Amino acid sequence: MGKARIIRCVLGMLGTDVHTKGIRTLAQLLRDEGVEVVYLGEHNTVPGMASAVIQEDADIVGLSFSTAAYLHYVRAFRDELISRGAGDVPVMVGGMIHPDDRAPLAEMGIEGIFGPGSTVPEIMAFMSRAADAYRNAGAVNS
Repeated sequence: MGKARIIRCVLGMLGTDVHTKGIRTLAQLLRDEGVEVVYLGEHNTVPGMASAVIQEDADIVGLSFSTAAYLHYVRAFRDELISRGAGDVPVMVGGMIHPDDRAPLAEMGIEGIFGPGSTVPEIMAFMSRAADAYRNAGAVNS
């Protein structure tokens, strides 16, 4: 049995949100779990972040929000990935996500939604499942 491939995760924040403590902490915790993290920081644009996801050959993307504009940004980001042929890359969101917004996020294809109280094992379990499904779908479509 071969060694499992390391998950390659792009993490960043879109727009003017500057509350980075959570995502910086997550980046380190994921690295401690063996995830290859490409941390883009804050103030990313939707096109710039989508470009980075493609250029970095990401298995999964994590977006963090502490402002209420996340529905707008997530929708724009998913649309950008789709327009670039990368709509199958799994996206997870975290931060101050209101419970009422889980359904609209799910409708956009966001299955990984992590707010305060989420644990590293929960996040890692989701990332492993999502990255494996993404890779397996790519192998089938190749």
